[in-house]
Amino acid sequence: MKDLKCGLRNCRFNKGYCCCAKAISIAADTDCESYAPLAGKNVSLFEAADDFVKANYTVDTEVGCSAPCVFQKSNRCAAAGITVMGDPAADALCLTYIKK
Repeated sequence: MKDLKCGLRNCRFNKGYCCCAKAISIAADTDCESYAPLAGKNVSLFEAADDFVKANYTVDTEVGCSAPCVFQKSNRCAAAGITVMGDPAADALCLTYIKK
C-alpha cells in the first residue's frame, strides 16, 4: 500500500506524514502495533522542519490487519489507502476502519 498516511509526527517511520515502514500491523482493536516513537525527535510547535520533509510515496508497505473491518481480507488490508492518527502518548489508531 503506497497511500499510507501517518499523523503521528514522532513515529520513527513517519516521513512527511507518510509511513515508510516495510510492513505494519493493525490489531483487532485498530491500534497500529508498528508505531515506534523516535527518541529525541522534536515535536515542538516552534520547530517545524520535520513537518516539511517531502512525502515519500515510493514505499509499498504491507499492511497486516486483524480488525473486524470491511477492508480486512485474509488478515491483510485491502483498502486503497489508510490513515493512522492518535495521541502519541496513548494509541495509534487506524482511522480508515469501517466495522463489518
